[in-house]
Amino acid sequence: MKNYVSSDTILKSIKDYESKDPAGLNGFILLLHVGVSPECTDKFHQHLGELLDWLKTKKYQLVRIDQLL
Repeated sequence: MKNYVSSDTILKSIKDYESKDPAGLNGFILLLHVGVSPECTDKFHQHLGELLDWLKTKKYQLVRIDQLL
């Protein structure tokens, strides 16, 4: 797949962004596309629990997009 990025790379890029920006992920809108080619066995949605757990340890409050608008 031409534009393939591994789940580990995606997760690392989110954590790297959080650590480099002085505001962290405050105000950050994270859009995840859950659709993926059937040939792909590395599906990011399988890592969503890990991402949510990490965000909770960082004391982020998750808000639905319609609550921001």
